[in-house]
Amino acid sequence: MDTLALYPPVQLPVSSSTTWLSPLVRWDHSDSWDIPDFEDLSAVLAASSSATVEFNVSSPDSKDAYLCGHMVDGRRLFPAPGYLVMAWQKFAKMHGKNYEETPVCFDDIHIYRATILPASGKHVNL
Repeated sequence: MDTLALYPPVQLPVSSSTTWLSPLVRWDHSDSWDIPDFEDLSAVLAASSSATVEFNVSSPDSKDAYLCGHMVDGRRLFPAPGYLVMAWQKFAKMHGKNYEETPVCFDDIHIYRATILPASGKHVNL
């Protein structure tokens, strides 16, 4: 439906004598909503997520040994797609689902810094 056909065309800018619409709008303020503060949000985030992800690159037999082969300019880097997989896994876990059965779409991704994995092969926390 073309609502513009219901009213005469308006020439912009409108004159200063044009009446305001805001007095015609009435808001229902009968509902009260709690707004969480920083402490509430911090507690929820701490309970639902872990900020540390550990990788073991210490031996060729570890499940994370594939990371040893990702070398750029002589440095062993954590692969950029790995960050996307970790985000995907966390998203699926937050929804109680298996990430391989949870389709996602990443758009407009920016990775600002590379994570260098130590050459010594110790545990790495991201």
